[in-house]
Order: sequence, then C-alpha cells, then structure tokens
Amino acid sequence: MDAVMSGEKPRLSPLTKVGALPVSAVALLPFVGYWLGGGAWHWLTIVLIFVIGPVLDRLVGEDNLNVPPQLEARYEKSLYYRLTLWLYLPVQIALVLFSYHLITNTDMALYAQIGLALSMAVGVGFGATLAHELCHHPSRLDRFIGVQVFSLCGMANFLVYHNYGHHNLVATPEDPGSARYGESFWRFMPRNIGRKLVLSWQIEAKRLKTLGKSWLSPYNLMIWLTLNELAWVVGLTWYFGPLALVLFALQYAAPRLLLSVGDYLEHYGLSRRKLSGGEYEPPRAIHSWDDSYMLSNFLFTAVDRHADHHENSGRPFQILRVRHEAPRLPYGYLTMIFAAFVPPVWRRLVHPVLEAFYDKGEVVPHALPGVLP
Repeated sequence: MDAVMSGEKPRLSPLTKVGALPVSAVALLPFVGYWLGGGAWHWLTIVLIFVIGPVLDRLVGEDNLNVPPQLEARYEKSLYYRLTLWLYLPVQIALVLFSYHLITNTDMALYAQIGLALSMAVGVGFGATLAHELCHHPSRLDRFIGVQVFSLCGMANFLVYHNYGHHNLVATPEDPGSARYGESFWRFMPRNIGRKLVLSWQIEAKRLKTLGKSWLSPYNLMIWLTLNELAWVVGLTWYFGPLALVLFALQYAAPRLLLSVGDYLEHYGLSRRKLSGGEYEPPRAIHSWDDSYMLSNFLFTAVDRHADHHENSGRPFQILRVRHEAPRLPYGYLTMIFAAFVPPVWRRLVHPVLEAFYDKGEVVPHALPGVLP
C-alpha cells in the first residue's frame, strides 16, 4: 500500500505480470520437441512438466503476493488477461491437428508416437484449468471460447456442472467434487467423474422444467454441448482415420484425470456447517485448500488460489488472493497430484495438516464413516 501511495511500482505476483501465457507455452512444447529433431524429444513435455517441474516448483518456492486492493479494478478490467486466455484456443487446435498428422501420416517409431500422444494430451489437459477461468466470465464470447477448449477434450459439460452445481454444493456431501477424509483418490475419481456428468444433465433438466420445457428439446444446453464434442470426434476421425479415436480418447482422459485430481486436492475433508433452516453456510476461505507455489500457480492459471476463488467466484484469476486462513497444502499442485495417486503418501502429508485444522473448530470434517481419529 505504501508503494502505491508513494507512486512506486508495486510488487506483483509473476502470474499477474504474464497472465495465462504459461498454459499456451505448455501446449507449444510438442512443437519444440519436433523442431529439436523428434524421436526422444517428443517426450520433452512429459519430462519438463512431471519430472523437472515438481523439483523446480519446490526450488523456486512460494508466491504470496496479492494485487494491492487499490489496483484490483485496474487489473481486473485489463484486456491483456483475456487475450492471454483467448490465445490458447488456436494453439490447442494447432497442437491437436499437428499431433494427429504426425502420428497418422508419418513414419514415427512407436516410442515417439507414444511420447507425442501423451504430450498432446498434457497440453490439452492443462488447457482445462484455463477453460475453467473462461467459463466463469460474464462475457458470452469468453464462455464460448471456454466451451470450445473443453469440447476438444470431451468436457463441455463442465460449464453446467461447475458454475451451477459445484459452486452451490461445494464442501457438502451432495457435491461429487468434494472428497471425504479417508477417501483415496482412486475411490473418489469414478464417483467424481460419473456423478459430475449425471449432475450436469440433472441441472439442465431442472432448469428447463422451471421454464415449462422438456429436457429433450432444442433448449437443452447439454444436448448442444454434446453435439459440439461429437462434431470434433467425427471430423477428426473422418480426416485422420480410426487412429484418431484412440488419440481423442487420450485427450479425453487426460483433462478428466487432471481435473479430478484437482477436485481431490481442493476440498479434501472440508465441509460447510448446516444451519438451523436446513441450508448450508456460505462458502468461505476455510472450505478450500490453498497452495501458493509459483510454478504450480503459473501452470494451473491460479486455480490453486482456490479459497479466494470460492469465496469470490467472480474474481478473475489475475487478482485472486492468497488466503492465509485457508488450510495450506504442504507442496504445490505439481507435487501433490502425484501424492494423491499414492494414498499412503497422501495421508502422511495431508492428514496431520487437516487434523490440526479440524482442532481449530472452524470447519466441519467431511469424512468417510468411522475413519476420523
């Protein structure tokens, strides 16, 4: 604040400086691997993100800088951040077409094909966090771009479930996106993915019923979202052949896995209190896990500043704040996603933090029956 009042340039989070460009950079890595000579270089994305990334995330450390309140309006209105989000869609489409072409029309060794296919899936998968941001924007153009990004990985229903389901039900037993204490990721994932899809259709059917319309009608947004996804599948298969179905299945699976493990990290073991009238208290910062590691923040478009996102769902990513009253993950997302895959490691890292948070008495435990200490 003193820097703002004195006219000095305030210290800003690196993410506030660069916007969502790092996500497009991840999607461009397969092009770099090809330019470097292909072959083993097609594994460049996998090595950089999942081998070197967690180490760098720990070495670079945390970024706890928030935009000064006096400057939030300026950064919120800046067109630059929307442009960095929009940029990803043409990059994503180019990545998919480039990868499909190389895999189906060139003589690549099998190990190189696998490396490129996985790298493409990762590039598409990280776009899901960026599309999440776009689907929260009030602009129809932004939401349209977000839906197109999700359509290329078969997840366009996210717009309906997340905005009208998750944000209303978060940190309650009714939310398939909120994991329970003692629930392993591998137990959580099928419930999470399956119930989110079912809930998306239920939400849209309920909306149409209030309007006096059938769920099976042209007014059903879920039908149009599904047709949009099918158009991509049919088009890619028609042009590139049957192998395109395998590649699309891969780019379908990667973002769902990434978002499912993200859900697992974000609300594990946390529940809102039920009030005397039967409704739940409003979402607060204490109902989401935070993480402020800089590299994770870059690659996940600040979704790891999750406590502020849920308490203020209209706040765009560039001005999301670190909330110190929220429980804090011991490491960044780049590390914790792997911890979630190994339940004993997850319990050893997270349960002591969570149990100490329970002891404060501010949050209701959300747990499987009979597993609380």
